[in-house]
Amino acid sequence: MIMYLGDSLTRGLVGWSYIKFMPPEPHKNCGLDGDTAHGALRRLRLYRKTGWYPSVSVCVVAIGTNDLLQPHLMSLGPVWRLVFGWRRSWKRWADMGEYERVIREIIDTLLADGKRVVIMGLPLMQLRGYPEGELRERNALLEGLAREYGLPFADVLSAELSAVPHADRDYNWGRLGLRRALDIITMGLLPFTKDSFSRRRGLELTVDGVHFNSFSAGIAAECVREQL
Repeated sequence: MIMYLGDSLTRGLVGWSYIKFMPPEPHKNCGLDGDTAHGALRRLRLYRKTGWYPSVSVCVVAIGTNDLLQPHLMSLGPVWRLVFGWRRSWKRWADMGEYERVIREIIDTLLADGKRVVIMGLPLMQLRGYPEGELRERNALLEGLAREYGLPFADVLSAELSAVPHADRDYNWGRLGLRRALDIITMGLLPFTKDSFSRRRGLELTVDGVHFNSFSAGIAAECVREQL
């Protein structure tokens, strides 16, 4: 069984999960909306105590987007600070040094349990003001860790930029986050509308600046398939 450890990009409630475009084989979608590297590590420790964990042979680790996204959103206004500020007490955002330490612990834990590990890079964000430089730094770190451990690395960002070299990156969730709230409600109730958000907003790779549309989810899935 394949275990997919990630955040909302893995879960696929808003936007498409790349898992939908993977071969139909036994899997466990361990994507959690809004989760961070620290949160994924904490969940992995819990999963190890479950009855299904021993049957996991491969884990795809795809975590870290929210460690950059949520601090960025908090800089946009008081509503975002209210939304994410209270989470700070129980879900830390990892800076570069912490991020490396947490990812190493996730990898070490999985390898010690006899699991094969695939590291998935962080994808492109089409969101205004998103720290793209830090995104590239973290992808370089993930690729370096994969090389150090001898693990496959799914370079989703490079594949996306190869497919859409001049992707627009200027969508804005606004100071109040109302678009985000409406997106969650609409896509949750009417999942068939997901790609229509991309078309209306002129976004080549995302439905809302962050989450995969079916095109980019397919790209991510192909990157992972090549490494499995």
